[in-house]
Amino acid sequence: MARRASLQDPDLAIKIIKEDGGVILTDFTTTALVEQVNADAAPYINAIVEERLSRGLPRETTRCTLLFGRSETAREVWLQQPGLLDIINHFLRTVSAPYNFDDGVEISTEAILSAAATLDIGPGVRVQGLHRDDYIWQQTHRRDGFGEKEGYALGSDVGMGLYVPGVATTAENGATLENQHVWWSREEVRAWSPAAQKQAGYVIDNPDLGHCDYMNPIDKLRE
Repeated sequence: MARRASLQDPDLAIKIIKEDGGVILTDFTTTALVEQVNADAAPYINAIVEERLSRGLPRETTRCTLLFGRSETAREVWLQQPGLLDIINHFLRTVSAPYNFDDGVEISTEAILSAAATLDIGPGVRVQGLHRDDYIWQQTHRRDGFGEKEGYALGSDVGMGLYVPGVATTAENGATLENQHVWWSREEVRAWSPAAQKQAGYVIDNPDLGHCDYMNPIDKLRE
């Protein structure tokens, strides 16, 4: 049984993730906010489902990609919560001391978003086995040395998954986990908060990571 921790206690959540590989975050959201994100995604989900049914195809798994751009609630509320950012950056923040910097000077890079989607799982869809999605980046996890016997090794992960159930989810109704890459138009990005722009990689991180002609990508879009 997965253990629980309040989003208001990120240190406990971090401890459980290190020990168990995952945690159920309580106090993350409200029913009203879940319904709002469902409503944001519904037009895209429904259009795909209707198109498939019109061709006599099974419902299967339907994805509303671009969720970071299509749902202000997901982008500006869910993913900007300080407790969540504390948890994510504990595992994914990178810190280094460049050899050409003054002694003791370090630079750090916060995690950025790689995927955001809403999934609609149709009846009869095969349940996925437990897995990691970081194979996309050719990440290999050792089973010895820093494996189960010797505990979690900080820095061994290149990504984390956050899953928010939009309905009651069980194995019987097809609950499963997947992800999808996303891209957004320049018009949408300009309207996002600075924090969301940085989270999606449109603002340079220390010192020049992600630059476009040595400018913030969001500034380049404004040219």
